[in-house]
Amino acid sequence: MNKKVWWKGFFWSINLLFLAILLGFSGVASATTMNAENLDHLAAGETIEGPGFFAGNVVKVDGNVEGTTFVSGQDVRINGNINGDLFVASQTITISGTVTGNIYGAGQALTFDGQSESDVFFAGQSISIGQDASIGRDLFAAGATILQEGIIQRNLFGGGAEIVLSGQIGGDVNLQTDSLKLQDGANIAGDLNYKGENEADIGTGATIAGDTDWEFYETMDSGTTAVRETRRPVMKFVWFLWSLVSALLVWFLIRIWRPTFWQNTARPLAEQPLKTLGVGLLTLLVVPPMIILAMITVIGIPIAVILGVIYPIALYLSRIIVAVFIGQWLAKRFKWPELHKGVWLVLLGLAVLGLLGLPPFVKFLSSLLTVMAGLGALVMAHYKATPEGTSVQTELDV
Repeated sequence: MNKKVWWKGFFWSINLLFLAILLGFSGVASATTMNAENLDHLAAGETIEGPGFFAGNVVKVDGNVEGTTFVSGQDVRINGNINGDLFVASQTITISGTVTGNIYGAGQALTFDGQSESDVFFAGQSISIGQDASIGRDLFAAGATILQEGIIQRNLFGGGAEIVLSGQIGGDVNLQTDSLKLQDGANIAGDLNYKGENEADIGTGATIAGDTDWEFYETMDSGTTAVRETRRPVMKFVWFLWSLVSALLVWFLIRIWRPTFWQNTARPLAEQPLKTLGVGLLTLLVVPPMIILAMITVIGIPIAVILGVIYPIALYLSRIIVAVFIGQWLAKRFKWPELHKGVWLVLLGLAVLGLLGLPPFVKFLSSLLTVMAGLGALVMAHYKATPEGTSVQTELDV
């Protein structure tokens, strides 16, 4: 039986988001680390000023990083202290150190045995919160299997095929799963709310201080999930909010790295809108065949890999680029001031694009135009000069 539940879409969206962020930032590590190159090992006792960028096949962070840290590799092991947020994407991830900020992790197998003073966001095939782990705030987890033995100071939000809880949770638990087990020693200080086909297997030694609410979630023979009509608007609204927050996070991170990137990239849309759309359409149609053709020859494989990484990232960024343009246009049209580095204008642009994508018959057209406009602006801004011959690296007036 093909079980398609909401957590699978949530899982893949988190994976794509974090992989896009880390791939984009790992390439600029050479300009920001002490040794002017990507670090794959930070020895115990060593301390570097952040932001820290680490990339390699096997990455070990045994020392201390004072600032936000970005890590990507095949096998990542973090045993040191991160004084800031941690973004990590890898096939296997093991975190045994201390992180003062939020942790964002995506990979195949994630193991957390360390200390976190804030929220933890994990997406992977298997997620394990060891018995020595302590999460200072909330845990958000999406994966095939989720095992929790350690301490979660506040709430647990998760979705997975199989979830096993045996540790302490200081707040509420909200889950959607096919199989939920509360082993002896599990202690939930708040309510237990879960959805699924099967009722939870609660051990006699498990403790739930609040209420327990099970909502039956039926999977029909066709493999599609029967969702109540009254629940669909709620899920659409939740997905709408998630898309806003994730896009705003990417905008913020890239703005920290390159303060003028978004304004410069949106410039062609304001100066040459029709040409920008044409370039975007050409890019949209030409790049996929180029990737396929490049894979045929051995020499072209590296080019195909590079294009295969850049192209989906560019597709995702196109929406944010158009949102920046919309925010700038509205600010100039109604003479609004730019507050908090323009975050409200970007949020307004993202909200407009989100609302345009709600009507079924308008969604496809608005999505196509958004991708064309964003890709075209990205290509023209970073490979062409402006009509006046001036550099595109000047700041836009908003």
